Amino acid sequence: MPPTRTRKPATTSRTRRRPGRPGGAAHAETVRAALLTAARALFAEHDFEAVSVRDIAAAARVNGAMVHYHFGDKLGLYRAMLHETLGPVLARLQDALQPLGAGSGEPVAELLRAIMTTMAREPWVPRLIVREVLAGQGPFRDMFIREFAARGGGRLPGLLKREMTEGRVRDDLDPTLGALSIMSLALFPFIALPVAQELFGIRMTDAFVARLVEHSARLYCDGVRAAPAAAPDRNRSD
Repeated sequence: MPPTRTRKPATTSRTRRRPGRPGGAAHAETVRAALLTAARALFAEHDFEAVSVRDIAAAARVNGAMVHYHFGDKLGLYRAMLHETLGPVLARLQDALQPLGAGSGEPVAELLRAIMTTMAREPWVPRLIVREVLAGQGPFRDMFIREFAARGGGRLPGLLKREMTEGRVRDDLDPTLGALSIMSLALFPFIALPVAQELFGIRMTDAFVARLVEHSARLYCDGVRAAPAAAPDRNRSD
């Protein structure tokens, strides 16, 4: 009688994955970055409602379920895009609200530079602000105001009040109007860019952006800077 052979369990080509990020952490981060890149490109050209989760996934070349896995939904993806883009600006504002150390004596100018540099580097942001925030209404507008505008522009009057108290900004400045002027200088050139390009022949090169940022910072800060204290008159006799 031939020897009895023990049958080995059949193997499959599929490998069971433990619960967690599909494909491992490195793969998951790659997918997440691809989704953010695809979303930026699509939202730069189309309204929020016109872009579907399927469109974003197709542009990123991943399964649509990955949008839900990483961001919950399309609004969550939008929120993540803004946090990654505007987060450094909000952090700069938070730093500016702290007591000054041995560093820059012009936190308003540094903040203005940070906002404008971000707008130039991420042109989809001003387009989004015009379409979805200024002209649109709904959950995205509410989210933007609550999570970004209030934390950013809404805290500028406090920064200006502190600068006035410490004698770096003129004491007759209206902090609310001053904050509005900062936002106007920082955002309007990029919002108006399609018209400005035709009207003034502007080309948004790195050199032009650098000139624009420094011009805006100097224009604002020279306008609000407190006058130096007058030196005592040594020849005056009491």
